[in-house]
Amino acid sequence: MMSERDLFDGITNVALAGCNADVSARRNSIWLAATTLMADVLREADPFTRERLLQRLVPELRDSITHLSKLLSPKDAA
Repeated sequence: MMSERDLFDGITNVALAGCNADVSARRNSIWLAATTLMADVLREADPFTRERLLQRLVPELRDSITHLSKLLSPKDAA
């Protein structure tokens, strides 16, 4: 089974490949897919867990922005 980070990287890389790394070209489709996945996770959670997940959402999105910047940088720059 993939680690959480590997799964995230895989999903992100597929989304980026699908739009040739031009997220703005497919912004609405990517946003819809992302919100649908988040909604399903929240739907399956109990009310307490759902509230905890919602409270963590903004900080985790901010962390993901940083991680995406690293993913998008040239491989030999690391």
